[in-house]
Amino acid sequence: MGLAEIAAVAAIGSAVVGTVGAYQQSQAAKSQANYQRQVAENNAVIAQQNATRIRQQAEVAEDEQRERIAATKGAAKARLAANGLLVDDPGYTTASLSLQDIAQFGALDILTLRYNYEQEARVAEIQGSNYQAQAGLFGLQAAAQSPGFAAAGTLLSSAGKVYGAGKEAKWWG
Repeated sequence: MGLAEIAAVAAIGSAVVGTVGAYQQSQAAKSQANYQRQVAENNAVIAQQNATRIRQQAEVAEDEQRERIAATKGAAKARLAANGLLVDDPGYTTASLSLQDIAQFGALDILTLRYNYEQEARVAEIQGSNYQAQAGLFGLQAAAQSPGFAAAGTLLSSAGKVYGAGKEAKWWG
């Protein structure tokens, strides 16, 4: 076997190795994109679960705040009554105004709790939407990978070298 034949065999070997390598590289890129898509989808589910959990915590925190308000109002009524003030007298008495203040500030606290928890839940939902968008992009990346076309492209681009080497080795006219 002469030098020309060795060069032709090497060109064929290079074409085969390059074709297999292109196929494997494209397949690996596709697998990686599919994996990243799945991770992003899982993260989106977790983010939504976090938003749900945060809203559940908000309900508990609001209920606890209502209980604290009721306890504070009860303790205030007891103190006012102990000082000899009428506590069940509707109107503009010191006792009724004090109890109204407690109720109003308590309601404000509940609204603040609700707002803060809702903001936190919205952040989790936005994060989930971002993960869903990422999953879509990774899905597109995976779909764009075509190991067969990558291999065919490499094989076709190597065909000229194989032909030239074979012609020089006098394998074909």
